[in-house]
Amino acid sequence: MSWLKTMYNIFKDTTCIVGVGNYYRCDDAVGLYIVDALAATVQQPHIVIFNVEDIIESYCFAIAESNCKNVLIIDAIEADAEEGTVVFGRLSDFVETGLDVSTHKLALRMSCKILEASGKDVYMLGIVIKQNDFGKGLSPIIHSKVDSIVSMVQSSIMSNQKECVYEH
Repeated sequence: MSWLKTMYNIFKDTTCIVGVGNYYRCDDAVGLYIVDALAATVQQPHIVIFNVEDIIESYCFAIAESNCKNVLIIDAIEADAEEGTVVFGRLSDFVETGLDVSTHKLALRMSCKILEASGKDVYMLGIVIKQNDFGKGLSPIIHSKVDSIVSMVQSSIMSNQKECVYEH
């Protein structure tokens, strides 16, 4: 199954979208920019959006206690791939295979264990970044990818929207 199909299926159920990052570390903030854009445009009762910055562990128990079946974490990753490359999968698979490439490894590992123990299916949408230095704003290459990623996630969410039918 393609990762877009998997993402589509995730949004059939209640889902918590979590943006992780740091606004003061250049491209590390890509997950935050994406969830900020989604929060401004996605108004679906089965989608909950959190901007947790770089302290996901502070929100972990609130997410674990929520009625969301799925958790989608959007974060910057450092990998040997072209900047702007998108990776997607179960977060536990990244950890188990040694592809623990998030810029927030330890906090994500701990949060994943807590969320999975509470019955959540935890996924990660990672974006390979160019720079993780101190500074504000995304690099041009990463900034150019944000809109397409936001559109892709919005499309997956909206394709699951139920049609309202009025019967008289």
